[in-house]
Amino acid sequence: MPRNAAAQAKHKNQNSEPIPNEDDVDKIRDIIFGGQMREYASRFDQLEERLGKTIDNLTKGFEARFEKLERSVENRLQQVSDRVASEREERKTALSSTRGQLRDLEKALKKQQTEADKRISEAVEEIYGALEEEKEALSATIEKSRAEIGATLETETAHLERDKLSSKDLAQLFVELSKSLKQDGK
Repeated sequence: MPRNAAAQAKHKNQNSEPIPNEDDVDKIRDIIFGGQMREYASRFDQLEERLGKTIDNLTKGFEARFEKLERSVENRLQQVSDRVASEREERKTALSSTRGQLRDLEKALKKQQTEADKRISEAVEEIYGALEEEKEALSATIEKSRAEIGATLETETAHLERDKLSSKDLAQLFVELSKSLKQDGK
């Protein structure tokens, strides 16, 4: 035998009576479970309402956070974009300034190089002139020294010619010296 009343009623209906129609089943169900079902339905409605509010609040919170995040990202991107544009302008200005300075420096270096080349050329010409003068002075000194040496040589040669003994005189001198040595040795 069935344990609960619904099962008993079902068992009773199966054995003795024909199957009731659907309206009757709903009425019986309403009598047996009506209070609980209304309570469950009320709870489900409250739960559904709370879930709907919570979802709405979460959705609104997420939307607000997302909009705040989006604004923050847009602001940050704008700041970065502005900074990049500013730095680009600063670099353009610095590059233009540097190019101008390099052109000025190049002009100054070319001018200094030209002046240095001119000074070097003048110094080289001056050195060549001094060397030429020195060469001429040395040539004159050498010529003068040659003439003096030649004159001195001629004078000395003449003195030697004059003071030289002839070979006969020298032979006579040796003969006399040898006689003298012979006599002294005896």
